[in-house]
Amino acid sequence: MDFRKILAIIAKAGSSSETALIYYPKTENSPAGWREVEPYSLTTDIGLDGEHLVYGKDRLSPGHIFNGYTIGSNDDHCDSFIVGKIKNARLTGKKFKPRNNWKVEF
Repeated sequence: MDFRKILAIIAKAGSSSETALIYYPKTENSPAGWREVEPYSLTTDIGLDGEHLVYGKDRLSPGHIFNGYTIGSNDDHCDSFIVGKIKNARLTGKKFKPRNNWKVEF
């Protein structure tokens, strides 16, 4: 799936306060597969060094970062996903309430 279509799905989910399913490859901490995530933001880099981007206004690329909380991770932080590595995405229709007063930026 093209990264622009994936971003459109993630943005739609975030703007509706709904979770999304993303298919992401294996990482150091997680096997490959579908992950249900709460969408929060897009940035240019991971962590505090990342400049926040606005979907629909800023020019986005496969190298940008999608920040989302992975449902069931049982931790207290957003995960960072490289947009170009997300292979597929779909809406779940499940609502979420932002955690820890985190701002949803979609």
